Amino acid sequence: MSNPERTGIPDGGVLEPDREEDDGRDDDEFELDVDLPEDSIFDLEDYLKMYEVASKPKQFRIMEALAEDNELSTSELSMVLGEEDNALHYPLRTLKEVGLIKNRRNPNTGTEETYSYYELTDMGRVVLTEGIREGVRILAREEAALEDKYSK
Repeated sequence: MSNPERTGIPDGGVLEPDREEDDGRDDDEFELDVDLPEDSIFDLEDYLKMYEVASKPKQFRIMEALAEDNELSTSELSMVLGEEDNALHYPLRTLKEVGLIKNRRNPNTGTEETYSYYELTDMGRVVLTEGIREGVRILAREEAALEDKYSK
């Protein structure tokens, strides 16, 4: 009979949960030494969720396209990314929900349809440029040192 705590992985291996002592903390809880403003409208979980969403490939590509073109409609994003319009609804919604992009609806398009135009928020721009891009650059630059350190 299979063990419900074991998880199969595609190459046929098995992941088993860590058998650490219970320290009384929630598994999703950890400490990050960051001083948030007293009147901050976001908490640490909100900030982590922003990075979680932004680090997904499709969402990251959307943010990159918006950083380059400032404002794009769903159709324009579809063309830039080579994706179907309907494949962008969920990624756009998740980016909007965490405050990384915003949209405005323009009913004056010269057609019967109202177009939504998306753009990065200031926070989205910071997450993209100072967070993800810079983090990847640092990791790539330090890769050799990290490889030496952790391969021993």
